Amino acid sequence: MSSAFEHAPPAAKADDPENRWLSHFSRRRLSAEEVRDAMLFVSGRINLKAGGPSVLVPVDPELVALLYKPAQWAVTKESSEHYRRSVYLIAKRNLRLPFFESLDAPALLTSCGRREASTHPPQALELLNGRLANDLAAAFAARLERESNDHRTRFIERAFELALGRRPTDREQAQAVEFLREQPASEFALAIFNLNGFLYVP
Repeated sequence: MSSAFEHAPPAAKADDPENRWLSHFSRRRLSAEEVRDAMLFVSGRINLKAGGPSVLVPVDPELVALLYKPAQWAVTKESSEHYRRSVYLIAKRNLRLPFFESLDAPALLTSCGRREASTHPPQALELLNGRLANDLAAAFAARLERESNDHRTRFIERAFELALGRRPTDREQAQAVEFLREQPASEFALAIFNLNGFLYVP
């Protein structure tokens, strides 16, 4: 059932306005790992290789220096491995990846019976200024340029199709055209990554 309450059956609106009886799907934000994997997928960078050893991705040297033995964080040499799905990233109890931490990935020092989904400023900062988000936004923009053959309307439509699974509305199309007049394509791609339609399951 759609999470959009205005589309719920009339009986559900009257009898279950707070969705306590699950008359419609409760909207949820993607988990940290799902957000990363979705960004990898739409950018065209995702490495779908299955199995094999865990991957150690590059992190800020300051974080590595805090480890008891910093040499343990030996970054995987093959760069394409860094774009594998999040399930293959090594999980170290005393080094939390900033991207995951900002999006409520649980700490590994204690058990987690249920994941929390909070909303706070560091999430927006990570998704707008973080190295991973900007790297994948640049890759997403490059993919859109390739697949649209420099046709601006098709560029915008393809961005919405890949990231949101739908075509842009007339208003969204006009806003995107205006945005791209003043900003580079990578900034547009980054803005798409920050849309609720990308970060939430409707």
